[in-house]
Amino acid sequence: MGATVRRAAWLAKRIEQLTEGLAMVSLVVMVLATGYQVFGRYLLGRSPAWSEELARYLMVWLTFLGATAVLRSGGHLTVSAFFDVLATAGRRRLLWIRDALMLSLCLTLCWASGQFAWLNRAQESAAMEIPMTVANGALTLGFGLLALQIVLARLAGMPFKAIGEGD
Repeated sequence: MGATVRRAAWLAKRIEQLTEGLAMVSLVVMVLATGYQVFGRYLLGRSPAWSEELARYLMVWLTFLGATAVLRSGGHLTVSAFFDVLATAGRRRLLWIRDALMLSLCLTLCWASGQFAWLNRAQESAAMEIPMTVANGALTLGFGLLALQIVLARLAGMPFKAIGEGD
């Protein structure tokens, strides 16, 4: 049991670090692409078509990578009014219910977005001419990573905290 807990905590931490790093790189590339588009539009008289499309797709990737990166540490916004009035046992039950609902939602959306990406696999983006599965894959990977982080946190005995909950 102890080895499983340690492995789950280790893997959850590594996923968090990886998604944080990828989100940072995505943000930097997105800012550079947007800056280049502004430079092209106002200084060169024409903006490149690929820069807007790249920035848009990176925003989607950044959203899901960032959501995964902050999940384990309790960085998502929460409404804790109901949580705050519960006793410790009630809080634990509420967190289990919340995690079960989040897991079922993430798995459902992972499956549905995977089906959507597969359905549009032959379509290419307008400017960069990349398969739309690259853009649509952000949802599938993002929801899959969120689901994995929920499971790993529970295996490691570290339920995600609600904002305002003591450490």
